[in-house]
Amino acid sequence: MAGFLGEAKAGGGKLVVAGALCLMLGISALPFYTLGVFVKPVSAEFGWERSTVQAGFTAMVGAMVVVGWLWGVGIDRLGARRVGIISQFGLAAGFLIVSFAPASALGWGLCWALLGALGAGTAPATWTRGVAAAFSDGRGTALGLTLMGTGFAGFLAPVLMTPIVAEHGWRVGYQVLAGAVLLVGVPVAFALYREPVRAAVKGVLSLPGMDVGAVLRGRRFWVMVLVFTAVTFGVGGIIPNLIPLLTDRGMTREEAALYASITGGMVIVGRVVAGMLFDRFWAPGVGAAFLALPAVSCLLLLGDSLPHGLATGIAAAFVGLAAGAEFDLAAFLIARYFGMKRYGTLYSLMGIALLLPAGIAPPVFGAMFDSTGSYDGVLLVCAGLFALAPLLLFTLGKYPRHD
Repeated sequence: MAGFLGEAKAGGGKLVVAGALCLMLGISALPFYTLGVFVKPVSAEFGWERSTVQAGFTAMVGAMVVVGWLWGVGIDRLGARRVGIISQFGLAAGFLIVSFAPASALGWGLCWALLGALGAGTAPATWTRGVAAAFSDGRGTALGLTLMGTGFAGFLAPVLMTPIVAEHGWRVGYQVLAGAVLLVGVPVAFALYREPVRAAVKGVLSLPGMDVGAVLRGRRFWVMVLVFTAVTFGVGGIIPNLIPLLTDRGMTREEAALYASITGGMVIVGRVVAGMLFDRFWAPGVGAAFLALPAVSCLLLLGDSLPHGLATGIAAAFVGLAAGAEFDLAAFLIARYFGMKRYGTLYSLMGIALLLPAGIAPPVFGAMFDSTGSYDGVLLVCAGLFALAPLLLFTLGKYPRHD
C-alpha cells in the first residue's frame, strides 16, 4: 500500500480518478449494465423476442472486435488521452443513433454496430494504459481502483435508468446515456487524464516489454484468451438477463433492479480487493479463486420459482465479484507477463476474449429462454465453465522480467 500511495502522490492519483470516471461512462459499462433495463420495453414496442433485442448488443461487440485493434494501435501511437476523447464523442453519437433505431431487426443491429465502432476507443485498454505506466509497486491496486468505474456503472445505472425508461421510454433512456458521456465523461478526460511522460507517444518504443509477434507466438497469451473467453461468456450472459430472469418469476422490476445493483456493487468490491491482492500474492491464483465463484451463482439461480432473497443476493454478489476481478486481472497479467511496450495493442487483442463472448452470451441466453421458457440449460453449461476454466491460470508460471 505504501508503494501505491507514493506513486499516487507523484501524479498517478489523478489518472486513477479520471480513468474510473471515464470507464464508468464508457462502452464497456453503460451498454452492458443497462441492457437488462431496455430488453422488455424494446421487445414490447417492436414485438420482438428477447434474443432479437439482445442481438443488437452482439452487433456492437462484433464491431468492436473488428475495429478494436485499430483503436489499440492508435493508443500506442497517438496516446490514450487523444484516442479516448475522440471515441467519447463517437460513443455519445452511437447512443443517439440507437435511440432513433427503426422497427427493423437489421436496422437495430446496424445502429448497435455503429455504437460499437465509434465508441470502442473508450474501452479499458485506453483508460488503463496511463495508469499501468504510472504505477509499478501499486499497479494492481491502481488498476483495481480505476476499473472500479465499471462497477459504479453496474451499481448505479440499473437503479437510475429503470424509472427514466419507465416514465419516458427507452429512446429517451439512450439519449440520457449520450448526454452523460458528453457532459461528464468528456470534461473529465480533458481536465484530469494526463499520461506520464514515459508513456507518451514519443516514449512508447523505450517502454520495457515484448513485441506483439513474440507474445502471440507464446503460450501464455492463449491460455489467458481461453480463460477469459469462458468466464466472460458466463458473466456476460447472466448480468443482462438477471432482471428479466427475476421478473419472470414474479419479482417487480424495481426489486430486480436492486439485485442487479448488488452485482454492480460487488463489481466495485471485486475490483479493489482483487487489485490489492494482486500486489501481494501471485495474481493467477487469486484470479482463479474469484473467477470460479459464479459457478455457485448458476446453481442458485436454477429452477422455475423465485430463489430465497439471501440466495438471490449471494448469486448476484458472486457474479459481481468475478466481473470485478476479470478486467483487473486481464490488465494486470498483460502488464506483468508482457510489459508496457505494446500494452494498448495487446489489451485490445485480449479484448476479443473479453468482448466477443459477452456479445454472444445475451442472445444465447435469450434464445434458450425463447425456446424452452427457462434459463436452466445455459446456466448449467456456465457453471461448468466457471468451475473448470480458471484452473488454466495455474499454468502461467512465474512473472518474467522486462528490463
